[in-house]
Amino acid sequence: MSEYSDPGLDLEEPTTDTEGFGSETDAGQEPLSYEPNSIVIQNVDGSTETITDTDGDGVADMVTQDFDGDGNADAVLVDTDGDGHLDTILRDYDDNGTVDAVGIDSNADGMIDIVGTDTNADGYVDHVVADTNFNGTPDMVVQDTNFDGRVDVVATDTNENGVTDQVIRDTNFDGVADQVNYIDPTTNPYAAS
Repeated sequence: MSEYSDPGLDLEEPTTDTEGFGSETDAGQEPLSYEPNSIVIQNVDGSTETITDTDGDGVADMVTQDFDGDGNADAVLVDTDGDGHLDTILRDYDDNGTVDAVGIDSNADGMIDIVGTDTNADGYVDHVVADTNFNGTPDMVVQDTNFDGRVDVVATDTNENGVTDQVIRDTNFDGVADQVNYIDPTTNPYAAS
């Protein structure tokens, strides 16, 4: 159940059984359809929170937060896969109307696994930190250092000891990795034992 669920709502799906209502080709009723429902909370400090249920199941699909009351969303939480859990957060830290960071809970455990940031404020994510094995410790960093939309650096810490194991680079920015550096001697396959 989402933290924005209404326990008082009857969440049973509408039936499509037409037994007793005429022939199967004449169901006698139009199918039920849902309109998006929103609740807007206006706080005394001027901030607002809009909770939206887009599919009529009584569970929030999107929560928009305006912390400073200027009418621009500062944070948007979204249920991207329809499982009833808000799994993605979009943040606008500088209040310019453009997303500056995105956090994703990709395995629905309630913890953010991937954080992407727009470091140069051009509207595109160019720095990503990920927890690829979902244990709560970041183990991969992906960067677009020249902001051309292509990955230039991938750094991994596969044994999660806090020391980068491997850095893969595209030094000439042609979209093809051309340099690999092994940093952590414990994971370097070429290190003398």
